[in-house]
Amino acid sequence: MPKPSAARVTAGDPELFQLFHAVVLDTPIGKFYIESDGEVITRSGFDPMKLRHAKPPMVLKEAGRQAAAYFNGKLKKFELPLQRLGSPFQRLEWSVLEDIPYGEARTYQDLAHRIGGKAVARTVGNACASNPLLIIVPCHRVMAKNGLLTGYAGGLWRKKWLLEHEGVLAQELF
Repeated sequence: MPKPSAARVTAGDPELFQLFHAVVLDTPIGKFYIESDGEVITRSGFDPMKLRHAKPPMVLKEAGRQAAAYFNGKLKKFELPLQRLGSPFQRLEWSVLEDIPYGEARTYQDLAHRIGGKAVARTVGNACASNPLLIIVPCHRVMAKNGLLTGYAGGLWRKKWLLEHEGVLAQELF
């Protein structure tokens, strides 16, 4: 790969400040954004992301296809290359989250025991709260040990909908 010339670097914004690629999907629980650097998925969630006006890379098209299939009830596990920027504990926690099967939930305490060591449920909860890849890395599948729905970056009403969608919680009739 050729090195950028000095003129090229100074002519535009440094790559650090360029926008990532992003897609937005209309879902039953609001607009869902997925961001990519062109190689991996870097972020997903419900907070608006600036969209780069360029042809989306294949990884982002695939992420959009998989997310649409998830919301249509046809996909149970995402298969995408993901960026994992975080502390070693956060990365470990996020990998454990990915092992929670569709249609099941775990408690923060269950995850703390699975990780082992001196992990406590509160620390696990903080790592869940730092998850930059909502739905793709399913932190919504974690509940308090008393069965209550607690914290979710997308809002508790979305967490409830996602758990109903996956069959973890019975859907309300009214």
